[in-house]
Amino acid sequence: MRALTASPRRPRFRGAMAGVVVAAAVGAAFGGAPAASAHDSLVSATPSSEETVSTASEVVLTFSANLLGTDGGNEVIVVGPDSRHYETDCTALAGPTLTTPVRLGPAGDYQVTWRAVSSDGHPVSGTYAFAYAPAAGESVAEGAATSPCASVAAQQESAPDATAPAAAPSGLVIGLSVGGLAVIVVGVVVVLLVRPRRKDEPDDE
Repeated sequence: MRALTASPRRPRFRGAMAGVVVAAAVGAAFGGAPAASAHDSLVSATPSSEETVSTASEVVLTFSANLLGTDGGNEVIVVGPDSRHYETDCTALAGPTLTTPVRLGPAGDYQVTWRAVSSDGHPVSGTYAFAYAPAAGESVAEGAATSPCASVAAQQESAPDATAPAAAPSGLVIGLSVGGLAVIVVGVVVVLLVRPRRKDEPDDE
């Protein structure tokens, strides 16, 4: 009677394991990068976009996480239909919220332009508009040709703080670094799994 011979299961097993390792590493490398690179976003505003208000003493913007930049990196400017500024003081930061006091002028559309330092250290910015329809007898502010904090912001940008800590690496850089390391690990594992078996190497049970 002919003796039965064992089927060569080891190469097939190695190939399957290599496929699993490659799929897992690629998923980890590319799946984690977008989450790491996400910036904070504006979640609410008062007055809100396209809203019509009859009075307003401040513009309040709330973001998805606590902002950075307590040294003036956050700024909100409000420009009226006459192209004049209607902020009455600098923007105040409190956690995820920016508050800018205003005194509005003539009726019409007002544009809010904001800049904030996201919790990941990167600047984010945007703009939107709301309408102002003051009630009869409402006092009208004259506005200003420039923002009350424009000179402060210009000084801060022209004279960066030499003692400021280095910026943290961006989420994209971190994601690419992790991805590169994963590719190297995958290469080593695949080589070990699919290398030819030596004659003196015992079979898998």
